Amino acid sequence: MKSKISRQLNPVKTTTEMNIAAAVLNDTLRDAEVHFRALQHANGRGTTESQYSDLARAWVDKVGIVAYVNSDE
Repeated sequence: MKSKISRQLNPVKTTTEMNIAAAVLNDTLRDAEVHFRALQHANGRGTTESQYSDLARAWVDKVGIVAYVNSDE
């Protein structure tokens, strides 16, 4: 019988704001969303619609509204 060992998912805890800042560095909004979700889950947290909205706003601020409108996102 295998014993279940409790492990800390991420030894260096990060905040949601830090995770958004890291995810914004991705080239596409979709990649940023996937990266953000992975970072949140690594810290034992889920994601909310409002957090995805914050991420989208930050990503559009980074690339510019014209680039966002002209993309396939």
